[in-house]
Amino acid sequence: MLTSALVFLAGLALGGLLNVLIIRLPREGRILGWPRCTRTGEHLAWWQLLPIAGWLIQRGRARDGRPLHWIYPLVELLSALALLRLYQIYGLKPVFYYLAFVCAVLILTGAIDWLHRYIYTFVILGGALVALVAWPLLGLDWRLAALGALAGGFIFLLFYLLARILFPAAEVPFGLGDVYLAIFIGAAVGLLNLGPALFYGMLMAGLVSAGIIVARRAGRPTPTYIAYGSYLCLGVILFIALGGLS
Repeated sequence: MLTSALVFLAGLALGGLLNVLIIRLPREGRILGWPRCTRTGEHLAWWQLLPIAGWLIQRGRARDGRPLHWIYPLVELLSALALLRLYQIYGLKPVFYYLAFVCAVLILTGAIDWLHRYIYTFVILGGALVALVAWPLLGLDWRLAALGALAGGFIFLLFYLLARILFPAAEVPFGLGDVYLAIFIGAAVGLLNLGPALFYGMLMAGLVSAGIIVARRAGRPTPTYIAYGSYLCLGVILFIALGGLS
């Protein structure tokens, strides 16, 4: 019980670190330095950095009264729940640390894509390289990771090219960032798990898209873009949490 609590707290701390990256990579392009408020630009007090608690103490608002985005406490909570679930499935075996890294990359990528509609190539392809190196260290067949990366990239490259053909005068629903993300997912879970890992995210994105179409036909205002990469990331995390790799 004590270990589970410590793992949960470690997950909250991980989420706090991920939030620093989520805020800084798009806004400042750097990592070092004391975090600043996303609204006012002021340096944050130490208590404002407390995972979830800092957001709640501020009642979800900056010092000038403007609302803070809900995604930041969600990142911290999701990170904590992910690590706790991994601990329940794998204990503190090496695969726990590997999948914690995979989930961290997915949460980071999914949050930035949701907020900024952008996927960082160096993050996602760097993560894929780490996955390819980690597989043999975990006693797994690295060829399945390599084939998973190739298959994921190839499938989503076809999606991307098809979208460019079908929507020549509109914003393409698939970007090259989604292709790179599929490469990472394939490398992270391997060829045999690629289909199930992609299923949940594609299903969620499909349901949201269908809801948007229904709302649009009913004359209601709807978004013109969905963060497809965010749904893919969330789907893979769900796949892992359900023990898909165990």
